Order: sequence, then C-alpha cells, then structure tokens
Amino acid sequence: MGEWKKTGCVLCAQNCGIEVEVENNRIVKVRGDKDNPRSKGYVCRKGMKIMYHQHHEDRLQYPLKRTEKGFERISWEQATEEIAAKLKDIIAKNGPRSYAYMGGGGQGCHFDAASGMTLLKAIGSRYYYNALGQELTGLFWAYGRGTGKQYKFAIPDEHNCDMFVGIGWNGMVSHQIPRAPLFLREFAKNPDKLLVIIDPRKTETAEIADIHLAIKPGTDALLTKAMISIVINEGWSDDEYIKNHINGYEEIKSWFAGFDSKAAVEFCGLDYEQVKEVCHQLRVRKACCHPDLGVYMNRHSTLTTYLEIILFAITGNICVPGGNVIPGMLMPIVGHSDERDEKTWRTQSTGFPALCGIFPPNVMPEEITSGRPDRLRAVICTQSNPLRSFADTTAYEQAFKELELLVVCELAMTETAKLAHYVLPAKSGYESWDATFFAWTWPEIYFQMRRPVVEPEGEQIELGEIHLRIADKMGFIPEIPESLYAAARENRIKFGMELINFGKANPAVLKTAPFVVAKTLGKEMGSGNLANL
Repeated sequence: MGEWKKTGCVLCAQNCGIEVEVENNRIVKVRGDKDNPRSKGYVCRKGMKIMYHQHHEDRLQYPLKRTEKGFERISWEQATEEIAAKLKDIIAKNGPRSYAYMGGGGQGCHFDAASGMTLLKAIGSRYYYNALGQELTGLFWAYGRGTGKQYKFAIPDEHNCDMFVGIGWNGMVSHQIPRAPLFLREFAKNPDKLLVIIDPRKTETAEIADIHLAIKPGTDALLTKAMISIVINEGWSDDEYIKNHINGYEEIKSWFAGFDSKAAVEFCGLDYEQVKEVCHQLRVRKACCHPDLGVYMNRHSTLTTYLEIILFAITGNICVPGGNVIPGMLMPIVGHSDERDEKTWRTQSTGFPALCGIFPPNVMPEEITSGRPDRLRAVICTQSNPLRSFADTTAYEQAFKELELLVVCELAMTETAKLAHYVLPAKSGYESWDATFFAWTWPEIYFQMRRPVVEPEGEQIELGEIHLRIADKMGFIPEIPESLYAAARENRIKFGMELINFGKANPAVLKTAPFVVAKTLGKEMGSGNLANL
C-alpha cells in the first residue's frame, strides 16, 4: 500500500481537489478530495488519469541544446550561461522590444507567470503572450468598459440563482464551473428553477435544459440586441436598479429604439414568443449566465459579451445574489491595460494593443517574420505548445525557425520544443510547490496551494528557478548582502525585516524582489516558489 497525499488537478481551470496514492515515487491511484471546499470530492475522468500526465516516457530529464547533430545534453550551468549571453547580445543590438515571453502557468502552475513576468520586466519588455490574450479578450474588454477594470469580470452565482442561462457552453462535458455535471443535473431536476441553453447544437447540456434556443451559428450578438430591445419595449427593465447602480444607460438606450426584434429573432432561427418569454423570466427571476468559448471564439465575440452585460444589467442581475457577480480572488490573474492609454504597448507590425497586459498569440508569427528592425528575435516559451495550441501551425513553424533564440521550458519534447535552440526540463505540478489563482468563487475567497507529492527522476527544476538562473546570469539580481542570507537561515520575521531594509537601501531591488526572495529564503526552504508563497 502506498501513501495518500492531497493535491489538486492541473489539467483544467477548475483545479479540483484530489488525493493521490503514491507508491515507489509514482502516482498509482487518484480519488476526489472530499475536504476540498470547491470540488467537494468531485473529479472528472481527466483528473482520475493524471498519472499518465506525470509519468510517461517523453518526460524531459536534463537540459538540451540543439546542434548540427541534433539535441545534445548539457549542464544547467552551460544552458543558463549561454541563454543569458545570447539574450544580452540580442537586446543590446535590438532593444528590449525584441524579446517576448510566452506561456506562463498553464492550468495549474501559476508561479511560472510571476517569475517569467519578473524577468520580462527586468529586460524592459512588455511583450507577454498567453492564450488568455485571445480566447477571453471579449470578456476582459467588455468588463473593462463595464466595471472599469478588465480583471473585474463577473461569473454566475449558480448556487443562489433560480434561472441559469448557458451560452455557447456544454457544461456537462467541458465543466468550466465547479462540479458542473452534478450542478446541472440537480438544477435541471428542480421544478422551481429554469435552465436555458443557447447553442446551435443539441449538446448534452441542451438535452436536459428546460429551454433550448438552437440559435443559428454566429448570430449571438443579433439575438442579444433583440432581447435587450424586447426588455425595454415591454417595460421589463429594472428601473430602480438602473437608477441606483448604472451609469450611462440613457446614452445607450437609443441604440435599441425602433429595432425590429421580431425580424432579428427570426433571422437567428428562433421562435419569437419563446425568446420573449426568456426575456420576461430574466426580469422576474434571479438570473445568471455563463457564456463560454462558443461565444468567446465566435463572430462578434466582444460585441456579444458587451451586449450580454447590458442585458443582465438592465434586468437587475449584475452584482446581486443569484446574478452574475465579481468573484472573490486572492489576487487578479490578469492586469488592466486600456488601449486608449498611450502608455499601453502595441505589437510592432500588427498594431494590436495589450489587453489585461497580454498580447494575442495568433499575431506572434507576423511579429517575428515582418523583416522590421524592431521585430521579435528572442522568445522564452514555458508550459505552452503554440505549434499545436494556436492558429496556423505553418506560420508558427516558419516564424520560430527565424528566431535568433528560442528557449522552451517543458515537461516533454513537444512540437514546439523540437524547434528550440535550448530545451529545459521543468518540474511538473506534482513535483513542485505551486499554486493556482483560478479559484473564482463568490462570496468565499479560495486559494489553492500544492506541495510536491513525488520527486523528479531527472534534473528537472522549478520553472521559477529557471527564470531566476537566467536573470542572475544576465546581472539583473543585485549583490545580496550576507546578512540577508543569514536572516533566511534564522527565521521568517528577521528575514522579512532584513529584506525591507535591503529594499530601502536599494530601491532597484523591488523590480526583482521575487528572485531575491527565491535566491535567499528559497535556498533554505528548498523552493523559490514556496519562499515567495
């Protein structure tokens, strides 16, 4: 019999709590963690098979360098020394805009992003590319306009609602809210509750819904505008809520005046009376909605999200119990970068602004192959396989071959790693101290931290340690006094005071503080991630 250890799944953003049985340093069994307050013992089939994610023949064991003969094993010292030297040379010749950081965290190892961003800022670049920069841009932009900050988006308060609207979402299969299949089955069986699914396809979720609006693909924005028009014309808007909580309503109300909502609904392929009834229920019930990738990666995704916010706002269902609420979070997972602000960086060739401080991966190939003097020339890619994850594999393959430096930090030899100049082996989410900031809930605030449950069987190190070593070789970490190392060996309080004093005497330390903490306290604790936690 092995030892059971608590951890969390790293294969999707729900990060369900799990318990794993470890035998001879291998995960042999998985079960749901009933003590986890979010997942409450639930785990899907993917989570039950994380041993295949952790233990497989393609795991990278040691640093590799691409040569004319293929990949050759090198030491960590050689790898970080050469990478740092190449980066310094590229930046010295072409400026900090020639460097980009891609990836950062995946679904469950978010300390990678913290350390990767620290290195990015130390270099002087802001070019951070991540999947969030294109799959959820409509959500972030629309809420940036609606609430004032792109990271203050709303999620459904499914536990307190009596009407749930799923849009472009098949929660019975794809989850995206805690314990989705269990919640949906229970909700659908309750005669006092109403489940509405808007989806062109009769999905597994649509099959159990009370109302399925089988919309014509790509007409989500048109339907939402029609629903807003119906609410206004029928007098179903929540005037008291609008008076107390909404600014600018009178300015946009005219957008929907005289709109032929009946013709619009018919064009969407739907029954007008049924849509009208859904609109009425939005006003008389505690209603929330969950749009997903069927909307976010479809036509007019940003406009659709913006209109959905208006619809749920004028019916009094934003930031109220049972409606859509701004979730509790220990810290925002993204930032705020308004494209109207001149300080917001844009991509050099395509002119795309950062959204939430993140750039869309689909424009990266053009930013590399543009031929411009200020093009991207160096990329560090972590926990991301753009050749398979993002659009136009051919363009990515051509672009990455033109880079002067491509470094991939990964668990396995992915398609992207095969094109890299250096491939660095990273510890997995089950071999390292790490955390996830996806625990979006309301009104509780949860934070999930994971400890190692197995040991690496090669030379893998934490992703944060990789960024630290490169930064150190580039000279970004100031000389650390022996007193700070000594304080780290004694106790946390003394270390904290000594770190504050060091920062006061050397303000530049603040730019690389996570690296300073990892290099000192992390050395004593055996993990830079743990030290920063």
